[in-house]
Amino acid sequence: YGDIGSGKTSLARRLWEQYASSENHRFAMLVHPSFPTPFQLLKEVRREFGNDVPKRSLVDMLDDFQEFLTEQYKQKKTVVLVVDEAHRLKPPLFELLRQFLNFETNTEKLLQIVIFGQNELIIKLDRQPELKDRVTIFGALTSLTRGDVDELIKFRWNVAGGKGKLPFDEFTLKAIFKYSKGLPRRICKLCDNTLIRLASADKKVADVELVTQIAKEIRLDDVNNDITLKKSGPK
Repeated sequence: YGDIGSGKTSLARRLWEQYASSENHRFAMLVHPSFPTPFQLLKEVRREFGNDVPKRSLVDMLDDFQEFLTEQYKQKKTVVLVVDEAHRLKPPLFELLRQFLNFETNTEKLLQIVIFGQNELIIKLDRQPELKDRVTIFGALTSLTRGDVDELIKFRWNVAGGKGKLPFDEFTLKAIFKYSKGLPRRICKLCDNTLIRLASADKKVADVELVTQIAKEIRLDDVNNDITLKKSGPK
């Protein structure tokens, strides 16, 4: 769980990239899990796993889904369900996830569940003690450090085919860190818009004034705070 823009969906997609095509896994991901009823959520889960033979009742679908999981276990496959935006789930849907975790052998769970959500997710889990008690690992995505921000920008610059030095100096990197609050989505948005402005002006290096202007234009809420950023020299 974490703040908006902290990289939850990116991490979920990374799991998809790693395991969706694996011969040893059956993988499904729900990106919009705000279904009105457990029946509809289960129907979508089964559809994502290719186990969508119509059933009349929730009980019948659960029985059929358990048979599917058991068959995958016999084939030595790990079944993984990833739920993004899980803070949108209603209490009955959390209860369905708890029921999923009851599907197990004497030694192993038949279904591994990974859920991502905003900070309110942990509050909702506190209200579902039976499900919370079954959670093995909790992980919080916090803001990146200044060093992490610099490394993220360098990595994306290189992956995009950037050559030579970064178009940001020490002072502009400091400004990007301050205005983005270390949140990956804000960092990328601020850098992308700054690069577009540089290209349109036929310039190669951004200064603090430009980064500040872009931050204001994209409505980053820390721009007008009383902060001190040493300005870089003319380019």
